[in-house]
Amino acid sequence: MIARASAKAKKAGIDVSFERGVAEALAFTDAQFDVVLSTLMLHHLPRPLRQQCAREIRRVLSPGGRVLIVDFAQPQGDKSFLAHFHRHGHVKPQDIEALLDGVGMPPVESGAVGVSSLQYVLALASA
Repeated sequence: MIARASAKAKKAGIDVSFERGVAEALAFTDAQFDVVLSTLMLHHLPRPLRQQCAREIRRVLSPGGRVLIVDFAQPQGDKSFLAHFHRHGHVKPQDIEALLDGVGMPPVESGAVGVSSLQYVLALASA
């Protein structure tokens, strides 16, 4: 996925670096980022690791920084093409909101992405 993302960034002329890491122990200094993006990853983690991941996101976000999480919610009789291939988990948006709020990142917006059962939660790191 990193090779694919790097190729896309290069094609778009965007200067960005991608690094592999462990979500529950990020190798970055405190308050290093203004934005953290998590896409289709949180549902793979068991609850205790989700909590560690949220704490790490908060740790690396600068005060007032933003986190955007996009993940699969529980399907509601979804018969879409994407749902056919997605059979390995989901996480309720309310659980993501509570998780983020519990570590000092109150959600400011959430809703449907518009594809299958994908939902997003946007939160801000408290100052």
